[in-house]
Amino acid sequence: MSLPAENLGSIVHGRDETRLVALAAPESVAAEQYRVLLGRIDRAALARPLRTIVITSCARGEGRTVTATNLALTAARDGREVVLVECDLRRPSVAGLLDLAPRPGLAEVVEGRAELPQALTRVDGLTVLCAGEAGDIPAVVRSPRLPTPLDTLRASFSLVILDAPPALTLSDAGRLASTADGIVLVVRAGETPRDVVRMAVDALPDRLLGIVLNGVAEPGYARYLRNEAIGL
Repeated sequence: MSLPAENLGSIVHGRDETRLVALAAPESVAAEQYRVLLGRIDRAALARPLRTIVITSCARGEGRTVTATNLALTAARDGREVVLVECDLRRPSVAGLLDLAPRPGLAEVVEGRAELPQALTRVDGLTVLCAGEAGDIPAVVRSPRLPTPLDTLRASFSLVILDAPPALTLSDAGRLASTADGIVLVVRAGETPRDVVRMAVDALPDRLLGIVLNGVAEPGYARYLRNEAIGL
């Protein structure tokens, strides 16, 4: 039985799948898969503009944030002007993942407690807007001010990647996805049931670009890539 959307790629991870392979191991099989994913998004962009991409998942624990961050870093290393926006205000993790010092984020900007330039930071060529700390998370998510910083970033960067909450857990993902040009759904390989994937696809707007299978077993060509890297 096939998945209910196009398979955009498979991400291979070793024992520590929380690593930012785009930084720590750029020649690894996993890092190459992020380059493949970026290339497939580029091909989809030939048919229609894809300036803002939402990365979401069916539920928590499927590798959504790691995927979004690695994809953004991959684009930045390719020389693109890209910004990663953490939109999961309830369980933010991007600052810890990138080892960033505390600073205002998206929540403070929407609530009017910080200006957007204050909240932006740079990591290895990538611009990052972390979630920040909201005084009232539901109010921020529903705020008519939320699209304003996102629109500003869209006008300033060639690629805006939104790390959105899980599609089936919260309505936040649907609201964010409705403003994006394209959606990528991250699915934990071998664990997320197909009917749950179908529910997530149905819950999202019709801008779904496809599915990324996360945590797959090492493919057969992995040895070829390793050997190529060392000149064998």
